[in-house]
Amino acid sequence: MKRTEEEKVFQSPLEVTLGGQKYGIKPLVIRDSKVWRKQIVDFLSTTITSLPETLDVKTDEPEKFNQVLQSALVSMPDVVADLFFGYAKDLDREEIESVATDQELAEAFVLVVSVAFPLIQSLPKIVERVYQ
Repeated sequence: MKRTEEEKVFQSPLEVTLGGQKYGIKPLVIRDSKVWRKQIVDFLSTTITSLPETLDVKTDEPEKFNQVLQSALVSMPDVVADLFFGYAKDLDREEIESVATDQELAEAFVLVVSVAFPLIQSLPKIVERVYQ
């Protein structure tokens, strides 16, 4: 969902659907957003640095294979949920987790990330201008 300029300027809440119900999430202020973005970067750097080991695991190594599956299918989604509710701190996590689906949370997380990293969206435009 693309936010309008008016929604950005007036800091309108992000609208997400969780458990079939619509919720508004207030965009974080710069100070809080810095902390949250650092948590995302820490998560990504840990995930990316473990990627070669993950890709190299074989089914003939049951303990290691189980560990990789646990990380990818259990731990990672839990960390994403932690990050989402770290941003959407006004939402009742316990209530939402009892009714929302993983797909709804994934879509809400994508929206939060798009708002939390607005400068990344500007980079291609800056590069284009520099190389004109």
